Amino acid sequence: MAFRIRLEKENFKFSCSHFTIFGPSRAEALHGHNYYVSVELKLASLDPKLGMAFDFNLVKPLVRAVADRLDERVLVPENSPYLTIQKSADRIVATYGAKKYDLPAADVILLPVVNVTSEELARHFADELLKGLAPHPESLARVESVTVGIEETRGQSVYYDLILRLPGG
Repeated sequence: MAFRIRLEKENFKFSCSHFTIFGPSRAEALHGHNYYVSVELKLASLDPKLGMAFDFNLVKPLVRAVADRLDERVLVPENSPYLTIQKSADRIVATYGAKKYDLPAADVILLPVVNVTSEELARHFADELLKGLAPHPESLARVESVTVGIEETRGQSVYYDLILRLPGG
């Protein structure tokens, strides 16, 4: 099968702050990006009666919802071995070495990742997309793989491929 669905909409974007950790003794300063997301679905087959795999309008609001959750927030990697995170009702305090990031809880998203990198963001988007599609198994029945792209800056992107089924399988 030679069909792929590519979704790269103008509103598949989010702006956020983060810092990337490079190990136990080096991390970037807190800074921000305007990220752009793309999604590509490789198809195993089409419905012969409809000439399509599924209504991909189901995917667009899922991507938008994940982007909206991250938009205008400080992203903190909840699973980093290099951070200590203290949570209270109104504050998140993340400590990295001598640095202490004391932030309003309402402004922070604790992501289930080890680092806030484009690679981890792409994987996070793919995982969230599959969770959102889980109640619609018929939509995924003809999909071989999902690729999520995260563009951090113009000309600098990461793509994460999630194989759902082997070709012909």
